[in-house]
Amino acid sequence: MKLSLCNVLGVAACALLLVSAAPASAKSAGNAAKSPAAAAKGAREAWPAETLSGKIMAVDPAQDLLIVKGADGVPFDMDVRASTRIRSGNQKLTLKALSSDLKKNVSVHFVPERSGDIARTIQLNG
Repeated sequence: MKLSLCNVLGVAACALLLVSAAPASAKSAGNAAKSPAAAAKGAREAWPAETLSGKIMAVDPAQDLLIVKGADGVPFDMDVRASTRIRSGNQKLTLKALSSDLKKNVSVHFVPERSGDIARTIQLNG
C-alpha cells in the first residue's frame, strides 16, 4: 500500500491534534472536578443586609409574609422567620398583630437571599 504525501500529512495532523487535545481535556476534566466546589464558593446565597422604609401593604401570618411598599412605590415581599424581631417602640409584636397596622410606616432590616428577602427586624414607626 502506497501512502501519498496528503495521507501522511493528514495522519500527522490528526496525531498532533490528539496529543495537544489530551492535556487540554485533562485540564478541563480537572477544572470540571473543581467547578462544583468553586461554584459553591463563588455563588452567593446571601447578600449584605439592607434596610427598607415604607408602608405595610399586606400581612399574611399563615405564609409568614409581610409586604412593604417602598418609598418609590415598589412592593417588597419579606419572609418573616421565627428569629425575626418585631417591635413597636420597646414593645414586642407578633406578625399577626401587624395585620391591624396596614398602611402604617415600618422599617425592615433584611437580608436578600436567593430564596427571597429574609426580615431580621421589623420596626413599626408610629
